[in-house]
Amino acid sequence: MVGCQNGGFDFVIKFLPEGISSVLEMLPITVKNSAYEIRLRIGGPVCLTGQTTLYISEDAIASSLPPKKPLLADSAALKETVMRITCRSLYTRENELKQGYLSMPFGHRAGVCGSFTGGSFGEISSVNIRLARQVFGCAEPLLKYAPQGLLIAGPPGSGKTTLLRDLVRLISNSGQRVCVIDTRGELCGRRADETGLEVGINTDVITGLSKARGVENALRTMFPQYIAFDEIGNGEELSRVRESFFSGVKILTTAHISDERDLAERGVTKELLLSGIENVAVLSGEIGGEIRFLKSREVAACLKP
Repeated sequence: MVGCQNGGFDFVIKFLPEGISSVLEMLPITVKNSAYEIRLRIGGPVCLTGQTTLYISEDAIASSLPPKKPLLADSAALKETVMRITCRSLYTRENELKQGYLSMPFGHRAGVCGSFTGGSFGEISSVNIRLARQVFGCAEPLLKYAPQGLLIAGPPGSGKTTLLRDLVRLISNSGQRVCVIDTRGELCGRRADETGLEVGINTDVITGLSKARGVENALRTMFPQYIAFDEIGNGEELSRVRESFFSGVKILTTAHISDERDLAERGVTKELLLSGIENVAVLSGEIGGEIRFLKSREVAACLKP
């Protein structure tokens, strides 16, 4: 797996205060490329999440153990980070903040924790910036399973979105119509008139709508052969997805699971496999690790309505 493209580590750290970004900029390229998250917590050491957690020192040394002189983030640094991400128009992004995240250019996303006061976001206690990756060709092993619908399942950080993004690109460039419902701007990385990540020449992108509304609009107006989106979160979204099965559109999506048993025990994944997705790509815990392919009938004994 390669690092971030179209705005990677060095692009993202520009949203951080100078005192933090100048240190992170000095890190070795191998450390930068292995990171998929940058975490800041009030009073805590700045750290990077990759295959392991690395803590950053004041002199730009990355270590698996907290250093004696860690690079620290304070309340002002967290507030400045959020203000930079929102172009100092915090109120225009309050709906996102209430859901715990802020979308960023090129598919990057900042998770935000803190307190709510009167329904509005108040004190910020931590920020976790997830770096989007564009890995060309990584989804080639998945291509033959897509025509029957595909669920890409694995633990957090296993590369589900990266694989889905590349799968959309490959299918689209083969001449088939794909509509992406990109609710949080992570899959395609498009905001306003930004170019975003490469998702193919025959891909249409819907942003700013829930998956339920997005699927409904796609079916009614875009006539796709495939609809792609990240994990379903509620019953209304699942209901709309069922409609796509009846119309002959193939679904490409992802799901968080800890192991294969979750496919049958989690309500959403169970319903997806019962409704019409025939194939599952089960990822290991490591980015770029082993991928196991299952047929829904292989877990049919557990998939009882």
